Amino acid sequence: MRPRSQTIIAGVACVACVALTSGCLPGFADVEVVPTKVVDRFDDSSQVSLAERYRVAGGSWRVVDGALSTLGDRNIPLWLKTPLTDNVRIAFTSKSSSSDVDMKVEVFGDGIRHESGYIVIVGGWKNTLSAIARLDEHETQRVTKKTRFEAGRTYRWVVQRTDGHTVELYLDGEKILAYDDPAPLHGPRHRYFAFSGWESGVTFDDLEITPLP
Repeated sequence: MRPRSQTIIAGVACVACVALTSGCLPGFADVEVVPTKVVDRFDDSSQVSLAERYRVAGGSWRVVDGALSTLGDRNIPLWLKTPLTDNVRIAFTSKSSSSDVDMKVEVFGDGIRHESGYIVIVGGWKNTLSAIARLDEHETQRVTKKTRFEAGRTYRWVVQRTDGHTVELYLDGEKILAYDDPAPLHGPRHRYFAFSGWESGVTFDDLEITPLP
C-alpha cells in the first residue's frame, strides 16, 4: 500500500452567527500554514479514514475501487483539511460517467462553503463550457472556453497558482484556462481545496498537492 496522505492538519474554527443576515459569515482562525506535500491515492475505503483527511459535510462521497466517488451531490464539496500555501500546484485525475461530464473542484476556499474561493469547472453546462470563476460560478468576470469532453475517459488535471494572483487549469498537459485576479483571494478564508460536483457521477484519484514558493 502506498503511504497515506502526508499532511499536517490545521483546523478551521467556526464562530456561530448571532443573527441570520446576508452578511453573516463564520469566523476563521488565522493559523500558520506549513508548506506540506499531500499525496492521496485513495487506497483505503474506510469512511473513518476519509473523514480524517477531509471534511465530509454530506452527500455521497465514498472511496470505491481505489478512487474517490460522487454520485452528483449538487455542490456539497469535500474539503481537504490541509491548508494550502498561496502558491501551489494541485494535480489529480478525474473521470465522469455522465454524457454531461460536468466535473468540478474548488480552490482557495474557506473549507466550509461552496463558492468561497475559485470554482474550476470542466465540461459544465451539459458538456459545453469550461470555466474558472471567483466566488460565484456565474460571475460576469469568469473566464470560459467552449469545450467538449468524453464520458468514461480519465483526464489529468493541474490547477495551480504560481505568481500569487493567476489561477491556471491544465488538462492532460494542455493549458485550458487562466484567471488573472487583480484582487487575489488570500488569507484564512481562502486556504482550502475541495472536490465538488453538480449532478454527474464522477471519480477522482491520484491527488498530489505541491507547495510552491
